[in-house]
Amino acid sequence: MVRRARLALVAAAALAALLAPVVQGARALEWYTAWVSTAYVEPLSNRTVRGNTESGRYGDSSPKESAQGLVGIPRGASPRHMEGCATDTDYDVPLPPGGRGTPEGDPQPWIALVARGGCTFKDKVTNAARKRAAAVVIYNEARFGNSTVSMSHLGTGNTVVIMVGYPKGIEILEPVRRGIPVKMTIGVGTRHVQEYISGQSVVFVAIAFITMMIISLAWLIFYYIQRFLYTGSQFGNQGHRKETKKAISQLQLHTVKRGEKGLDVDVENCAVCIENYKLKDTVRILPCKHIFHRTCIDPWLLDHRTCPMCKLDVIKALGYWRLSRSMEDI
Repeated sequence: MVRRARLALVAAAALAALLAPVVQGARALEWYTAWVSTAYVEPLSNRTVRGNTESGRYGDSSPKESAQGLVGIPRGASPRHMEGCATDTDYDVPLPPGGRGTPEGDPQPWIALVARGGCTFKDKVTNAARKRAAAVVIYNEARFGNSTVSMSHLGTGNTVVIMVGYPKGIEILEPVRRGIPVKMTIGVGTRHVQEYISGQSVVFVAIAFITMMIISLAWLIFYYIQRFLYTGSQFGNQGHRKETKKAISQLQLHTVKRGEKGLDVDVENCAVCIENYKLKDTVRILPCKHIFHRTCIDPWLLDHRTCPMCKLDVIKALGYWRLSRSMEDI
């Protein structure tokens, strides 16, 4: 039992030591959603189309601030142009009636809408900021649907950066491509905090699990080996006790009688129980001629096999040499 307790303590200490880096490696990921509001006038019906959804996600390095302006898109017809990866990218910003200027010269704020892919998020933001964009909206790839991801774009200054899903991006892009001015407002949404474990910590978890499995397996093997050895010794001891009982049964028995030669019942006593012999007591006479109560000497011989007085090996004296040698080997 003591060994098992020690093994349990060692296992617990090993688990605590291995899981400590995992606890330290767990970090909190904080991110913010963004409200995306758009408004434009449909030329054919003269109807104002508005949209307002919390469908955006701020970039990791983006200031969590509001921004507004007319939507502009990279100039060019191919999908590659929409990625805004070229350092000399120009942007088309449809202006409302009576509007004037261009993104390069008009102080009126505008927001760049670009597609994900082709280059880093930082490159896209830097290229748009170079043209004085107040914010950059990156819409995700079609295969990701409405989902957004965390964006790393360290070093882009105070430019507000958000990502929207592909359907939302196309919804904003479609009227701009037709030359319709679209006014966009970006607002700070909900703060989210979630715990995550780094890749290094996952490795520690795996190592801890494997180590605990090895310790548990070793403990089980040790336990069952001990059980097997104990059971085997018990079977062996039972076999030896049967043989010893058989040998003891060969010893002479005698019933005590008054006045018999060689035994004074009033003076002599049993060396095991230290009581005088009484008439009709059954005694066992050993090969060394020492006499004991049968009920006293039989259990003694089972455990010790020697005479309590002269230490004679009774079993060996009876000629059980094979039994004697096997018992000596235990």
